[in-house]
Amino acid sequence: MLEQAYYYTSIILCLLFGSGFFILFLWKYKENKLRFLQTVVISSCIFFGLLFYETYWIQSLGSKLDSYQTIFIASLLFLGAVLGFFISAFQKRMTFIDALGTAFIGLLLISCSASWFANILAFQPAVAYYTVVLFFLCLCVVLSYTIGGIIGFLFFGEGKFSKSWVYESILGKRFLMARRGKRVVSLITIISIFAVMAGTCGMIIVMSVMNGFSSDLRSKIMGTNAHMLVLKFGNDLSEYQKLIEKLEHVPDIVGRTPFILNEVMVSSEYNLTGSIVKGVDPHTVGSVTTLPDTMIEGSLEYLLSPSLVKEVYEGDKKPDSKGPYRSPLDAIQKNHVKQDTKEDGPVLPGIVIGQEMANTLRVFLGDVVNVVSPLGDIGPTGPIPKSKAFRIVGLFHTGMFEYDSKFAYIALPQAQSFFGLGESITGIELKLKDFENTAKVAKDIQKAVGGYPYYTKDWMQMNSSIFSALKLEKIAMFMILVTLILMASLLILVTLIIVVIEKGKEIAILKSMGASDVSIMKIFVTYGLSIGTIGTLCGVFVGITLCLLLSVFGVGLDPQVYYISSLPVLMDPVEIMAVVLSALVVSFLATIPPALFAAKLKPVEGLRYES
Repeated sequence: MLEQAYYYTSIILCLLFGSGFFILFLWKYKENKLRFLQTVVISSCIFFGLLFYETYWIQSLGSKLDSYQTIFIASLLFLGAVLGFFISAFQKRMTFIDALGTAFIGLLLISCSASWFANILAFQPAVAYYTVVLFFLCLCVVLSYTIGGIIGFLFFGEGKFSKSWVYESILGKRFLMARRGKRVVSLITIISIFAVMAGTCGMIIVMSVMNGFSSDLRSKIMGTNAHMLVLKFGNDLSEYQKLIEKLEHVPDIVGRTPFILNEVMVSSEYNLTGSIVKGVDPHTVGSVTTLPDTMIEGSLEYLLSPSLVKEVYEGDKKPDSKGPYRSPLDAIQKNHVKQDTKEDGPVLPGIVIGQEMANTLRVFLGDVVNVVSPLGDIGPTGPIPKSKAFRIVGLFHTGMFEYDSKFAYIALPQAQSFFGLGESITGIELKLKDFENTAKVAKDIQKAVGGYPYYTKDWMQMNSSIFSALKLEKIAMFMILVTLILMASLLILVTLIIVVIEKGKEIAILKSMGASDVSIMKIFVTYGLSIGTIGTLCGVFVGITLCLLLSVFGVGLDPQVYYISSLPVLMDPVEIMAVVLSALVVSFLATIPPALFAAKLKPVEGLRYES
């Protein structure tokens, strides 16, 4: 189903960009259509050939996924800009229609291998994530081609290479700083600067806060879960001790622990809930996860020696009839305790549950819960659920509601006995030196364990939906905020158009003195870029200052709702540079239409109405 969704998404985007390309192509080119199409096809073949070659080369090196995606996008932008530059330099024209044609051909190729492209983005990403990223990459192709073509036209538009930009920049800055009889132009210029500043500042703050939330969520997920699992096709993994010995020779692995995982129902005297019970080795689980550090009551050691747990007196652990139930911590601190001994009956096996599950079941440390598994014996009427009593020997709090309310831990021998696995387990959890270097470690593990029937599963595959959603949210937010800068750039466009109309006489005089169309374009490109640069630099300064103030003083949040006490802020220099570049690129593109309008202005038209 996902492959079909990827395919149809690629086809829809292909039709979108293809219709734009053919409409502009038929409208613009009345002659030499075949030559233009040849140029588009040849340049697209070169572009995607180099891009796909680099893709296979990087994949063969086993690079990190995030690093690979960064290199992929950077290469796409670089190759697009270079090809757009050379096309414009040799054919003396803009390359916007070429860019649409290249995006159209690229989408045709992706439609033929949608699943392969989806695995480049992430492991089986959500359709929405796939759509947004694919559309974003097409926009990157169009923008890189267009910007490269504009730069090539500015330097080669006169028929030869012209690197001069001295007097054009001087005139552009004089137009910006000169006094005008019409104050409306100055007012619009100031508003344009403030608009670009506000958009840039907002992007930096929002992206930094989203990075803070994403980093906090990732740290909690990576702390609770293993970086990688070693599993086996089938249900018999009784030789796990030998596997662990083999995995000790893999240099990038720093922790190993066996585990058993099954879904059960946990019930108490007051309530019941669905749960995921995990059998762990208390001695080694701390080398892979942060479970021992999240314990707020009891200890994982009690799983192996449940007789050491202290039980709350039966009469004191009942809920207060006049108010809400006390927390487990309050109950332990306020009530008397006694030793659980064999004289009181058989020693029950221990279980560790999350704080939220304890609140749901209305139980405290030392209480007894029943664990019911559907994997029981076969009776006359069918499967009989298996039930067993466990004593709560510990409570943990990770800060993630999903984990604190659903996960429970028991000792590995108890899990093997309860689920009837004998000496077998579900798999082996691993902790890596670098959790992003999963591709290389997976290959090393396959060599160490001998390949089939063993296989690996990394954290990206286990949490693909969560991290795809985070990336989708960040990309969508980035595009929304770029739209704000785009709206601010419209003010730059309006300002330049007004300035072109106001400076018609000066443009006519410059052309009469021998200034070329490209020189006139450079003047107004300098004017618009000056506005964009001033606004961007001011926005970066204000944005970084506000982020520092937020990180120092903080914004308080309710931990019961957000599981964090203050608003997290994490500034990423790479993303700040991306914000700066995007603001400058949008400002640069906004200068092109009025600059072309000024370049096409005839000297006679500029002097006709001057006294």
